[in-house]
Amino acid sequence: MGIKTRLAALCGFGMVLGTLMGTLGTPAAISQTSSKPVEYQRLATFAAVLARVQDEYVEDVDGDVLIVDAINGVLHSLDPHSHYVPPETYEKQVKRNKREYGGLGIEVGMEDGYVKVGYANKGAPAYRAGIRAGDLITHVEGVSVKGKSLDEAVSGMRGLAGDPIKITVKTPGQAPRELTIIREVIQGRAVRHRLYEGLGYVYLETFNNEHVARDLAEALDLLTKEAGHKLPGIILDIRGNRGGLLTQSVDVAGHFLDGGEVVSVRGREGGENDRFHAKRGEKAAGIPLVVLINGESASASEIVAGALQDRGRALIVGTQSFGKGSVQSVFPLKGGALRLTTARYFTPSGRSIQGLGITPDVWVEAFPKDQLSNAGVIREASLPHALNSIIQKEEGLTNTRPKPKPEYPPEDWPKREDYQMKRAVELLKSPDFKAKLKALQN
Repeated sequence: MGIKTRLAALCGFGMVLGTLMGTLGTPAAISQTSSKPVEYQRLATFAAVLARVQDEYVEDVDGDVLIVDAINGVLHSLDPHSHYVPPETYEKQVKRNKREYGGLGIEVGMEDGYVKVGYANKGAPAYRAGIRAGDLITHVEGVSVKGKSLDEAVSGMRGLAGDPIKITVKTPGQAPRELTIIREVIQGRAVRHRLYEGLGYVYLETFNNEHVARDLAEALDLLTKEAGHKLPGIILDIRGNRGGLLTQSVDVAGHFLDGGEVVSVRGREGGENDRFHAKRGEKAAGIPLVVLINGESASASEIVAGALQDRGRALIVGTQSFGKGSVQSVFPLKGGALRLTTARYFTPSGRSIQGLGITPDVWVEAFPKDQLSNAGVIREASLPHALNSIIQKEEGLTNTRPKPKPEYPPEDWPKREDYQMKRAVELLKSPDFKAKLKALQN
């Protein structure tokens, strides 16, 4: 069955289910359609169960909630990444991908139980209201944030653009002040850059908007201008980057490649391959490159790291990446959407990353050996119902990169210092960087 045929079958299922939900009292309507596959006829049983629950359960239940939970129950049994997206959530995701949400224009963390402002976007509502980096937000809509997680506190500050929000702000050395601020559409910062010890440093927070590659190109131009000459080296930091849009990962990798394959996508049938190539005209031609990864680098991040590693363009430094080598397609459904795993992706050399991840060329831990604990490390392979690498096993493909001997910071290494960053700088400034990179390709 081809991709287009499968999509048609998927839409057919949606229509049958929609009809079923409109006729809960007469499930026989479906069972009489003998030409339907047996799975469709079993939906009559589901309708009967749902009707009985709504009529007889000990407490009132929301039929819509039950249906959404049932759909997600089916999808979650397939793999961890397939799910149904309700209309309200889907709308937010679409806005996020376009870099639009109602917010205040600040980046925050937690300190002493309060929300601490780490960055205030100039020109954004919070900055205009006098909020600056270092300020603490103690209350949102009169409710203390003490005891809440960062996610809980931040979600309370987001809302529709144009709506007001009341927050209490404490600037060190000053009395707390209550501010009412109007939320606005904020242009998200997915790319940050700076010169670091004479090298260009670029951090990509996400691939989950449509402007990452463009912003990266601008960052590289600004770094070159700031340096006053061609950059001697670039550090591309995608640690903690959980991925995002496939197209953006291809374009980001393309800034460091002069054409050629970035990733191939293989669907349900082996012959269905899509190959994505970089455009000719490398943005950072000839500039030595180190890519920093860790266990939270996933999906689109792994596409970038895998492509640059396979093509011999960059030295990959850090720890094993997350291992999400599957591709999800979004099928709009009456306001909401179905997010379904439809393919796996492969690096240019044919490696599947699913469940394995990208092995760094130089394995550098972030903490001293005696401070490491793998107990809390969660990767793709440990998720419930994670896809195994069926295609990889069938074709005899393995993640052929041997694990290098790990490096650890000294036992007295300061916790606030970035040891992986230090090693990236040392490697880029090493006179044998190019020789080391070339040796890895042999």
